[in-house]
Amino acid sequence: MKKILALFVILSILSCESEKEKKEKIFKEFQKEAKELKKNQIDFFLNAKPKYFSAKTINGSVFNSQNYKGKNLVVFVYDKSYLKKSASYDMPEEFNALYKEFKNEANFIGIVEGFIENEKELKDYLSQSDILFEQIDNTKSYSKSEKLNYNLFCSPAKILIDTNGKVIHSSCGGGNNSEIERKLDSIRSAVK
Repeated sequence: MKKILALFVILSILSCESEKEKKEKIFKEFQKEAKELKKNQIDFFLNAKPKYFSAKTINGSVFNSQNYKGKNLVVFVYDKSYLKKSASYDMPEEFNALYKEFKNEANFIGIVEGFIENEKELKDYLSQSDILFEQIDNTKSYSKSEKLNYNLFCSPAKILIDTNGKVIHSSCGGGNNSEIERKLDSIRSAVK
């Protein structure tokens, strides 16, 4: 009986050690993944100089931010659900109005994010909006991961990158364009 009890204690200790080792291994893998994500993260915070990024657009062309070096670039980041007009907010209309007003002062790109069940779901969302500028599909699903990794966790977001590659505007939320309009208007005034 003592031998069985001793064997049980030894197996329990070995089992605990292997569980501890498993947890340490998982933690190390998590740290490695987090480090890799951070290394590849695009910094859209105010005063940052985001690294160049590229991705295929919904229309099939490739967007490369490096092609806009020396130019102003507006980046909109939004969840797919905002593509549908709601009773209180029409994001496509808001962003299209900015685009129409300032397309001569800046280039525009949209980044659609969120979880989708399948590609048909995304197409349904896209069909309910008429976004006038190119959009990047950064949605994820069971079979695909996001293409771009950035440090914004709000939606919709508006980012303005100036000709020096510096973020001069970064805001979250819809319905208030006064600050980004003011900055784009000052760019227009400086060109005249």
